[in-house]
This record gives sequence, structure tokens and C-alpha cells, in this order.
Amino acid sequence: MKDLFKNFIKTQIILLTLVCVHTASAQFVPQNEAEEQAAKLVQAYQSEVGMTIEQASAVYAKIVEVIAKENSIRNSKATEEQKKKSLMDLSKEETKHMSTILDSKQFKEYKKMKERLQPMGL
Repeated sequence: MKDLFKNFIKTQIILLTLVCVHTASAQFVPQNEAEEQAAKLVQAYQSEVGMTIEQASAVYAKIVEVIAKENSIRNSKATEEQKKKSLMDLSKEETKHMSTILDSKQFKEYKKMKERLQPMGL
């Protein structure tokens, strides 16, 4: 129970920090669904991966970018097969980028969680 409370507090601190970071550069009000989804994903990853504030901010920015690209791919006029390939390539790119943000232990946890939290699908 004590660990659960610690994780909850850490998660809240990370989310508050993300809001503050965005407020410092621009007023942070989730501008779209991608930003809302990214915040929820960062919170979920934080509970298991344990990121620093800087890592969480970088992960958030990448996830917002990826969600926007995913939406663009899904709404494109490409064939279903082309969309699937593009989404798979994007997912691989995201995972590769996360390896530059997270340490090796964190990255292993991230990869385990990603399959559950960000499933590939059209």
C-alpha cells in the first residue's frame, strides 16, 4: 500500500510538472485529443517505468507527435495494407526514439507496457 501511494504521488508530480513545463512555454490547455491521450499514457508509463521530469516531458512530446501522425495515417486515402505498414513503421520509430530517452531498465519496462497501452490497430 505504501508503494502504491508513493507511485501515485510520483505520478501526480510528473503530471503537474508537465503542465508547468507547457505553461512556461505556452499556456497548457490540452489543445486536442492527442495531448490528452499523451498525458494519460505518460501517467501510465510513469507508474511502472519511473521517469525523471525531463524524461517524462520528452516522452510526452514524442507521444503527442506519434498520435498526430497515427491519426493522419488512419485518415489518409492509402490502402489498409499501406496504412498498416505505415503504422508499424511509426511504432518502430517511436520505440527507437524512446531508447534514446530512457535507460536500459526503463526501456525494457516501456516495451512491455507499450504492447498493452498502445496496441497497433486500424
